[in-house]
Parts: sequence; structure tokens; C-alpha cells
Amino acid sequence: MVNMRYPLWMEINRDRLRSNLTQLQSMGDESGSRIMAVVKADAYGHGIDTVVSLSEAGLRNFGVASVSEGEQLRKRGVKGDIYLLGGFFSDETESILRYCLTPVISSMEELAQLNRYSTELQNCTCFHLKIDTGMGRMGILSNDTQEFLARAKKLYPSLSLSGVMTHFSCAECYPDHTKKQYNAFVRLFPGTTDKGGIIRHCCNSAGFLLFPEMRLDMARIGIALYGVSPTGDPTLTRGCGLRPVMSLKARVKFVKNLPECFPLGYGATYVTSCPSRIAVLPVGYSQGIFRSLSNRMDVLIRGRRARVVGAISMDQMMIDVTGIPGVEKSDEVLLIGESGNDEITVEELASLSGTIPHEILCSLVRVKNKVFI
Repeated sequence: MVNMRYPLWMEINRDRLRSNLTQLQSMGDESGSRIMAVVKADAYGHGIDTVVSLSEAGLRNFGVASVSEGEQLRKRGVKGDIYLLGGFFSDETESILRYCLTPVISSMEELAQLNRYSTELQNCTCFHLKIDTGMGRMGILSNDTQEFLARAKKLYPSLSLSGVMTHFSCAECYPDHTKKQYNAFVRLFPGTTDKGGIIRHCCNSAGFLLFPEMRLDMARIGIALYGVSPTGDPTLTRGCGLRPVMSLKARVKFVKNLPECFPLGYGATYVTSCPSRIAVLPVGYSQGIFRSLSNRMDVLIRGRRARVVGAISMDQMMIDVTGIPGVEKSDEVLLIGESGNDEITVEELASLSGTIPHEILCSLVRVKNKVFI
């Protein structure tokens, strides 16, 4: 049951989530690629219970951005391998070992810190190495890789290299650059390595869906797991049998009639063109609904679209329900999701606000009330 103390809530469809996982695993099996669920940023805004559900479904590979995220998953009973994709600070090294996280290494300094604590704890530690083939963020430059590995083996023999990875920067938009990155990576680590050896992985969601020949031994699937397209075009994920697992809902808090030529909201960015009926929702940018969507986004109420009018403020927004009979206080409003034959998608909101679907989802970390249906 929805907790009405919250003006906005998220519903997670557990069946769709598990169906998406099954579909992705099936696609990966075709090329011998296992799935790592990337669950950073509170599972792309979907909440830690989403990760627990994936774990209960049998998934055993998870990717996080920080030590604290990995620690939180362990405390919730998530089993299997948790890969620390975003690096770490020296004072976090002990926690990596305590919570059995697999760090992705980008420097000799990180290896030294890992070795220090693994030696103290007499713990043989596995790590993955990140290769920078054209992203420019973390990782060892391609040309430095062999020298780095030789030095690491000599200095830190107790540390075990169990995987290598790179990260595509443009898989959703520039295939030539993606192929260049892929070729640079496989030249360093040719052949099938996951037969008792190290695991190779390079594909994010876009890479996995658009370049099946690049899936290698493991693929890091984030946004596609939640049924949202990494390219902004929902036909990509829908065509692969992936469906959105999240709906975002609110309730009407107030309804009023306004005359023609009446200004609405901060800055009077909207003025009624005729006598209008306006519904107020107790939701705004403090809950993750971008102000840039003012006067642009639609919502679904009573199965019909209503336009947001006036500026979205901190904790309120207005919708024009003039042509929708019977709207009243406490009516349910759908900000993201399906109603009848219509749907408001994350991709639609991203396009309207000039951003990517990932940012829309991550802004919803602020939605406190998340329920499984």
C-alpha cells in the first residue's frame, strides 16, 4: 500500500525486472557472455530493494561505483561478486577486503594500497584492471598496459589479476570510435580468456545491444536492465523484449478554476488562454522533477494526457485538466509509466529536458517511497 506521507512514489514491477534479466542473460548466452548488473546510484534510482530482488533471482555479478555502495549491498545480504568500478581512496582499502569487494584498479598506487592490507590480513586478493582505450577517465593507457602488468606481478605477487576491462565512451552514437576502442582492447587480450583465466569485459548497455560481437566474457548492463534505452530511443530496448520496470506516481492535492489571461507560477511563464481548470501536484524539483520540464512535459490522469503549465517549483507543479472531466483532489497522476494505450517514458522526459535517460533516472534517487508490485 502506498504511504500517503509521501507526495510522490515509485512502483517497481518485480516480474518485469526479472523478465529483463532473463532476456539479457539469454542474449548473453548466445555469445558466452555473463551479465553484470550495474546497480550504482541506488540502482539507477530504483532503490536497493531492486538489487536484492536481482540477487534473489540468482544473479551473482554486480557493479557499484563506491565502497559504500558495495558495503550496503553486503549488509542487505547480496551474494556473489561485487565489482568496485569507480576506484577507491586509500582509507577505504580495508573495507574492500572486509566486504569481499573486487576492486577495478587504475594505478600502481591503488595496487600498493591493496597489497598492504591484503598482506596484513593474510588475504589473497583478486582485482580487475581497467584499460583506458579512449574514455580519458580512469584506467591504464593501452600503451602502458604490458609494462604495468609485468611490474605488478613482480612487486605484488600475492595479488591476483582476475579480469580486465575497458569502457566505451560513444557506443550509443559513434560506432567507429567504439570499434577503435574494442580493437585496441582485444589486441592486448586476444582470444577467449574466461576458460580458467581472466575475464574480459567492455560492453555497457549500448555496447551490448548494438555490438553483439563485442560482448566477450562479461557485459556490464545498467540502464537496459531497468528497461530504459541507453540511446534515448525506446524502440531499441522494446525490440529486444525489455520493458520499463518503474512507474512514477503522485496525487492531486488541489484543484481550482482560473479565468482567462491568468498568469501561473514563478516568472508567469504561462498565462491561461481561456477559462481553465488547474490541478496542483505536491511534487517539484526537490523530488527530482527537472524545472526544465516546465510547460513541456505531460502527465497521465484519468487515462489522458495533461500538460504541465507554469514553472515547476521546489515542491509543487500545476497541470491543465480543463478538457478532462471529473478531476478532483486525491486523483492518481502518472508522471512516468503506462495508462491505457498511452505511456510517458523516461526517454520522452529526457528528450524534452535536453538530457539523457540516465540523468532522469538518477534524479529519482530522491523519491523516498518505493514499492514492489
